[in-house]
Amino acid sequence: MGKIKLIRADFRLIHGQVITKWLKESGAKKIVIINNELAKDSFLGNIYVMAAPPGIKVEIKTIEDAVKQWEEDAFGQEELLILFKAVKDIYQAQLLGFPIEELQIGGLGGGPGRVNVLNQISLDKEDAELLREIQTKGTHVYLHVLPTEPKVELDAALNKMK
Repeated sequence: MGKIKLIRADFRLIHGQVITKWLKESGAKKIVIINNELAKDSFLGNIYVMAAPPGIKVEIKTIEDAVKQWEEDAFGQEELLILFKAVKDIYQAQLLGFPIEELQIGGLGGGPGRVNVLNQISLDKEDAELLREIQTKGTHVYLHVLPTEPKVELDAALNKMK
């Protein structure tokens, strides 16, 4: 049975910080990206697969397929880094039964209607509401850009939006 080492929300998915810091920090040997659009785009999906370091397996799943595979075999035997691109995907996966004990918010980009709450992390009203809902279901939600920086609890980050 696979073991989840880290579940991270990061709109960039596989990039330098994930490869050099979080993969090593977590000890994961396999990355599972859960995103409906990317799972249907084989060209872009292959780019993410090639971005992973040698020896690290990458799977890209739709939300529904990820939940089904978790229920069947927990993605095999490897230690896992689960990546989500958007908060709405995490919320949907949790609703369908994907186990999320801890959720690290690591990079949610800027844009209209978004408030910067920590370094590279910005939230809009919808993200904030969904994260609150995820947390009320028993998930520990925190913001953490780099392992060398301190974690920020969700409630403290949401206070910055007021």
